[in-house]
Amino acid sequence: MKATNSLPTAPFVLRLVGIIMIVSSMVDYISVLIPPNFSDKAWFANVVTQIVDRGIIPLVGFAFLFAGAFLESGSFNLGERVKPVMSFRFWAMLLSLLLGLVFLIAFPLHLNNTRQVSDQALERIDREAKDAENQLNTQVQQRQDQITAALRDPNQSKQLDDQLKQIDAAIASGQLKGDQLTQAQRAQKELQALKANPNSVADRAKEFRNTQLTSIRERRTQAENQARNEFWKTGIRVGISSLLLSLAYFVIGWSGLRELGVIGGKRKPVMR
Repeated sequence: MKATNSLPTAPFVLRLVGIIMIVSSMVDYISVLIPPNFSDKAWFANVVTQIVDRGIIPLVGFAFLFAGAFLESGSFNLGERVKPVMSFRFWAMLLSLLLGLVFLIAFPLHLNNTRQVSDQALERIDREAKDAENQLNTQVQQRQDQITAALRDPNQSKQLDDQLKQIDAAIASGQLKGDQLTQAQRAQKELQALKANPNSVADRAKEFRNTQLTSIRERRTQAENQARNEFWKTGIRVGISSLLLSLAYFVIGWSGLRELGVIGGKRKPVMR
């Protein structure tokens, strides 16, 4: 019984898979760009990142086209009778060169755009930190003025004495345990200090303000470091990937057009 030769089917399948991968990738790229908003730096950076991350898919599609052509005729050449312009391979190679140009241009654009996004994030972080500091200073000053005025008021001073007596009684009763006892003792010390020296309000307010300012500035430093790290991670990763993809697409397009005889003289002979 004669064995069935399935080799002629392989080039067709490879070409079909390659075409589907390339066309679907182009549709995917177009969908990423809709709706366009090039004035938004964050949107543009996200679009470039998505396109570069998916750039390997059409690259594999072109590889399938090459493999299918080689299995069919031992070369990417079309033969002397077929004009390259009338072939799908010719337009596929032009598309490869176009994608190479796109990824080459995307490299500096993405780095510059990502840097601008990072600068905007740093400005926003600095602005929010300054607003938090100003708000803290206002609140501390208002609270300091309220406490100072209350201590000068005989009625408020009497209420302070009553609060201190209640805390002393609660501690002396032994009913407070653990955190409740610790908080009560802290409140007792603070009230006693205020009663003994009303002018200590300013010192306590300054101490509280410095503590909160340190916390705000630490959070700002962490946010700034995170923004800078994100810029370097995204910018370098996407930039290098974009350059590598650009090189690959240029090599594929140039090699394919040379095989077709469009670049570099005569076409190479077709193997039979």
